[in-house]
Formats: sequence, structure tokens, C-alpha cells
Amino acid sequence: MSTALGVAPDSGGQGCDALTHRRVIAAQWESPGVVSGLVVSGRQDLRYGVSPGVAVCSMGDADGMSIAWWDGAGSPATENTVDAGDSAYPRIDAIYIVSYSGQPDNRVHVKVQQGTPSASPVEPEVEAGGLVVGYRMLPAGAMSTASAMEHGDVDYAIPYGARMGRIGYGSNTGTNLQNWSEKEKWWSQAPTVTRMMPTDRLVTVRFTFRASVDGEQVGSFYTMPVVDDQDMGDGLDECLVSHVWARQHVEWSLVLKGGRPHTVDVLARPNLGRPRFTWRGLRTVEVIDEGVAK
Repeated sequence: MSTALGVAPDSGGQGCDALTHRRVIAAQWESPGVVSGLVVSGRQDLRYGVSPGVAVCSMGDADGMSIAWWDGAGSPATENTVDAGDSAYPRIDAIYIVSYSGQPDNRVHVKVQQGTPSASPVEPEVEAGGLVVGYRMLPAGAMSTASAMEHGDVDYAIPYGARMGRIGYGSNTGTNLQNWSEKEKWWSQAPTVTRMMPTDRLVTVRFTFRASVDGEQVGSFYTMPVVDDQDMGDGLDECLVSHVWARQHVEWSLVLKGGRPHTVDVLARPNLGRPRFTWRGLRTVEVIDEGVAK
């Protein structure tokens, strides 16, 4: 049905139904996630405490998104309990919110998916449509969730068009003499894979480095950004290297296509006509989101 938010259904049912409402909401957000509140805490029983809050939830792309408010219904904790800690191994529990849109009901629920005890426990999967608001590591022998420790990250909802900050980071901490034996070769510095971006984005790719030559001399190298194995520059950006261990950086503005993550790297080629240099334990490639590309 083609209609508009704010148009009530008439006697013939023409107007904004719930599915249309959710699809309009989905156009206003780049990703599901926590908006506010929903802070997870331990308790003296086998539930996890979750403070009241708001999240953007989705049962799938075709179903759009809903903005879910959860108040705890007077008992701000997960609806279900977990087992006491295993006698030998820790486990990871996933605390999540889910906003159903018809089946099995039309309510917002906060639940916990218990993990599997292991010497190297992994985060459990939650049900379809569930948005994790916190992971907790429950130690072996625990009789309540009070001793559970925070684990992993939480996704926060991002409004359409908002800057997402750093979306990729690669590092190379090696201290090594730059190879001088292969002419015209480009050397990978610190590749990174970005997070998935739902829209085309303007980004800054920043290469930070520390290098030096021996003695009172000046060396240099050329740099070039690469996205998904495609050169994104002319290879003529030259960076100075002196005898001082000075932290420096060079950056480029690029547009990355939405709908998938990207592999981003910076290549370097030494200027063989100048003195050889040594990388001094600091090389990073950062991909920083600057907003929607028009």
C-alpha cells in the first residue's frame, strides 16, 4: 500500500497500516541498535537486570523497523532465567530485546540466551529479530548473575545521514628496515575491513606512520590508497622521512559504495633514489566516516 505516515486508515482500510509505518521508520535509520538505556547489570538471582530504555529493532529487511520502548513492567530484568554456572567452565550469556510485529504477539520482550560452558566460550546466537543489549561472562560455579563480567560490544542505532566515526582500523607495529631489493614494488602497510555501510559514504582514509633514516639525511616514499584491490590514487603522494622519529600522516577523501563492507589498505613504494629508511613500530590505516555521499 502506498500511503504516508500520519494518514489514518479510512473505512475502506486505505491509510497507513503498521507495516507501512515500520518501513517509513526503517528509512530514517541506518541500522538497528540501542538508542538509550537498556543497561545490563548482575543480580542476586539467575536473571539479568536491564534498565528501561529505547532501541530500534527489526524482524528483517522486508518488515522494516520499530522503535521499541521497554519499561521493565515494574521488574526491570530479563523475562527468563539462566542456569547457575557450570562446575568447571565459564560461559557467555546474551541479553537481548525483541519487538514482535504480530507473531507470537505485539509486545516488546527482554530475554537472555544462555551460552555453552567452555574453556574458550563463544557468544551465543539469539532468536531472529533479537537485538543484543549486552553480553556477560558467567564464571564457573556462579550461583547468581552478580559475578558476571561485561563482555563484547553493543550496537547502537545510527540515524540516516549521521557520521559513524571510525569504521575501519588496521595496524602494523613492526620495526624493520624497508626492503630495497625489489624495484617498483608496492608494499601493503596495514589492511583493514570496514563495517557494512547501508549507503554510499564519504570517508577519510588516514595513514599514520613513524620512520627514520640513519644520519643527517632525508629519504622518502610514495603512498597510494587501495579499496578492494583497486588503486584509488595516482601513486605520486610522496612522504618525507628524516633522521627524526616524527609521527606523521597522510590522508585521502574517498567515496565508498554502500551495501557491503570494503577492504581498505595503503600501499607504500620507497624512493630508491634517496637513503634507505626504517619503519619505527607505528603504522595504522584508519577509515573515518564523514557522512552520506551526495
